Amino acid sequence: MAQTYDEPAGADARVCVLNLQLGSAGPTMTPETAHAGIEALSTALRDPDIGVIVLTGSAEQFCAGVPAPARPAGEMARDGNAPAFVDALHDWLLALRESDKLTIAAVEGQASGAGLALALACDLIVAARHARFVLPATGQTSGRNVGALWLAAQSLPRSALAELSLLDAAMPAERAHALGLVCKLTEPGLALQQATQLARAAAQREPATLAALKGQIARAMEQPLHEVLAEERTLWLRGEAP
Repeated sequence: MAQTYDEPAGADARVCVLNLQLGSAGPTMTPETAHAGIEALSTALRDPDIGVIVLTGSAEQFCAGVPAPARPAGEMARDGNAPAFVDALHDWLLALRESDKLTIAAVEGQASGAGLALALACDLIVAARHARFVLPATGQTSGRNVGALWLAAQSLPRSALAELSLLDAAMPAERAHALGLVCKLTEPGLALQQATQLARAAAQREPATLAALKGQIARAMEQPLHEVLAEERTLWLRGEAP
């Protein structure tokens, strides 16, 4: 996985672009991709100067997911590489989801299965108009895509979640945008450029400020209203104190 930095003028925080580089090795995720992904992401997360991370794939595909096993699903457990592969992918998703840095997915082509999970684990998704989001039913029944299903359920209405997961059909980027899954649409080939522009704007804030804002969003989504209001009262009055 390639890692590049972009330092916006006038900002202390930098933008880190993590490129899946799937074009040369095929559109699917491999164990090497997963291990390189979590390693590169961990490095970026440890850098105090980085405030925003952009995750992108090749110019043709974001990520087409994990290839189907060549043998019956019950035999996959005997594959000595499988546990490390699964753990690396899950660590990658959790790190993206729980990161205190802003994360943006730039999606061209298809985001399917594990690729969809990676995009959904980010805070924002920028997608080209030709992009497609896919949650294969076969992956769900085999247990491979239940993480992607959970992440999709956090963002989509129930009927749209059923549309994505039960019909086994690609959800076009424009439909995903209308549902709020995608924050911005671009012309084909411009998803990374648009995502980087968003990242540069966000990187004008201090990394600590971005982390605090992300924390507020997380609490707003998880806490009961009475707890949120109690916290607001405490902070408000603390600010009024001489």
